[in-house]
Formats: sequence, C-alpha cells, structure tokens
Amino acid sequence: MKKLSLATILMLFFIVSVYAQQAEQQTGEPVRNPDGSYSTSKYNEAERPDDSYLAKFYAQDVVEKLMKKNLDQILLLKVVSTNFPDKGWGGDFDKCYEGYKKAVSYYYQRNMVYARQEFETNKKNITELLKKAVEEYEKDSKVILDECIAQILVLHFNEKVKADPAKSRDLVDNQIRLRIGFGQLDDGAYSNITMNYEAAIYHFRMAKTYGIKILEEISKPEERDGIKSKYQVQKADNLNRIFDKSKSGTN
Repeated sequence: MKKLSLATILMLFFIVSVYAQQAEQQTGEPVRNPDGSYSTSKYNEAERPDDSYLAKFYAQDVVEKLMKKNLDQILLLKVVSTNFPDKGWGGDFDKCYEGYKKAVSYYYQRNMVYARQEFETNKKNITELLKKAVEEYEKDSKVILDECIAQILVLHFNEKVKADPAKSRDLVDNQIRLRIGFGQLDDGAYSNITMNYEAAIYHFRMAKTYGIKILEEISKPEERDGIKSKYQVQKADNLNRIFDKSKSGTN
C-alpha cells in the first residue's frame, strides 16, 4: 500500500475543514474539527464558551450531575404532563425532552463544553415547567382540602355521629388526616418558596392523597362511585403513575 504524500494529506485536511465549515454555517451547531477541537458560528468570540482544559474538566462534573438530575425530573414531568393534558404542558415537555436528547448527544460525542451548556439550558426549561405544575398542584390541593373541611364540619355538628362510637372514631381519624393534609400543603408551599419545585410536587401530591382519602371515607355509599370517578386521575398521579383511560371503565 502506497503511503499518502504530505500534499495529499494536506489536501484531505483542507477538504474536511471546508465541509465542517459548511455544516457549521448551515446549522450553527458546534462542529468537531480534525484536531479534536470544536468550532461554531453560533457565538462570536466574546460569547463562545470557554473550551480550555480546565473548562472541559469542570464541565465533565456538571454534565454527569445534570444528566441524572434532569432525567429524573423529565420522567416526573412526563407523568404530570400526560395526566393533565388540559393544562397545555405538552409543548413545554417536548421542549425539555428534545433539549435533553441534544445535550446527551454532545455528551456521547465527548463535547463536554457544549454538553454542559445544553444541560444547563435544559435545566432552566425543566424548572420553568415544574413551576407551572407546582402552581396548579397547589390550587388543586387547596380545593380538595377545603372540600374536606366542609364535609367534616357537617359531620361535626351531626348528633347521630356523636352518639355512635364507631362514627365518632372515624370522624376523629379523618380530622387527623385533614391536619396532616394541611401540613403537607404547608410543606409544599415552603418548598415552592425555596424553589425546590420537585419536592413541592410530592408534598402537594401527599396533601391530595389525604384529602381524597377523607372524601372517600366520609361520603355516603351512593356518592362513592362518583368520587372515585372524579379523582381517579389524581389518585394515579399521586402515585406517580400515568392514568390509562382505556382501563378506567369510564368514557
């Protein structure tokens, strides 16, 4: 096999560089150069991310942390956005999902500097969607717990309940559940204030879980099927499950 001449090697290097520049101009995305470096027309030299050795070293640590954290939150948001399509979160979720895929692509190309940048952008988009979800979850939790208060007050003033030891004990049990539910509501509100949005969702889910349990316990027998149907999506979501309407037995 003949060895390539220096002129041929230089010519091949030039051709590859030209194609790389053309691809860069078309997409604006980082293009891997033959020497292992990256170039892009997406940024000017004042804004282009630092690609020094230290920058790559620190980017590796950030990328590995965000790759797991972002994925966990995307999986949570998949359940949230699917269970409540009426909230209009589908487009926001798709943006988070596609951003994660792009960041992971850079990671496997060993382009840690741009992987870090994409993961950090992805994190911001995820946080924005979590904030929207938390706001709705808090509203739903309050509505459910307020309904519990109204129902428990009716029983509290019912003489027949007071006279029946079993019913009186059930009332006390549900009063305890209600206090716990409001405790979860407060914890969720605090998590929201401290911008721990993922934790806030779980606290509000617990608040709704206690509230729905109360409504099921104190409802009349003829009302229970209606309550079950009304809150079936909420109950599945509280367990971090996607509700399958095809198996619900309802239209």
